[in-house]
Amino acid sequence: MRRLLLALSLSALPLMAQSVLVSVIRQPRATAAEFTVPITDFQVRDRGDLTHLHLGVGLGLRHWDDGDNALRFVVDANATAHRTFIGLGAIVEVPPGEGGFIGPRLRIGWAFHPAWALSLEGEHLERPFTDGLSPRRRSNLGLALTTRF
Repeated sequence: MRRLLLALSLSALPLMAQSVLVSVIRQPRATAAEFTVPITDFQVRDRGDLTHLHLGVGLGLRHWDDGDNALRFVVDANATAHRTFIGLGAIVEVPPGEGGFIGPRLRIGWAFHPAWALSLEGEHLERPFTDGLSPRRRSNLGLALTTRF
């Protein structure tokens, strides 16, 4: 676990010059942290209102309350306009010793600052290649705090 956190923190160092999006997500039985770096990142100002679009890829880590961890690969598109935050993403989650989960994520919330947003997040992850005895689906609803550096 310590090696994984060290690798995540060291991989973020060269990316500090870009506008990195960092999210902390609390779900009913888990906490997750993610960062994404932009593929495309732009802002438009129209009559004083700021619209921001971020298309990015990144890594994350989910920690379950029972002690398990999972590595997450994230591709997402986030937009902020008129104090509204909308995000759509795809997640691949890889728990240790199990097959990976794949699925979409949707976030809708309030951008209370140009660089901060609080949103409600829903994700539905499925394990496409598994036998019939293990859990195949994980659907979670959570609260996400997202900031842009």
